[in-house]
Amino acid sequence: MGMFDVDGLHNQIKSKVLEIGFQKFDESIDKLSEQLHEITTSVFDTKVESASRVISQAISLYENLLQQHQKAHQETLEQRGTDKIWICQKQQELEQLNNQIEAMMQKYAV
Repeated sequence: MGMFDVDGLHNQIKSKVLEIGFQKFDESIDKLSEQLHEITTSVFDTKVESASRVISQAISLYENLLQQHQKAHQETLEQRGTDKIWICQKQQELEQLNNQIEAMMQKYAV
């Protein structure tokens, strides 16, 4: 009867299959973990690169806007200086004209 212990053999085979199955499961968990890590790292790196690109473009855009603003401000300052010189010249011309008019009035008042 010992030779025909089918249930014992069946239990041994069952145990061996379970043991091998768990080993394969452990190996596949490690591989799956590695693949998941690679995918996660790849996705994260892609997102970081995209964000860096967008941030670089935004910085470039703002630098360009600042340069344009600075140029416009400088042109405004230069125009103010030019206007101020023109106003001073006109003021001197008006003072000279006023002096001439006063001289003429004094000449005819006598």
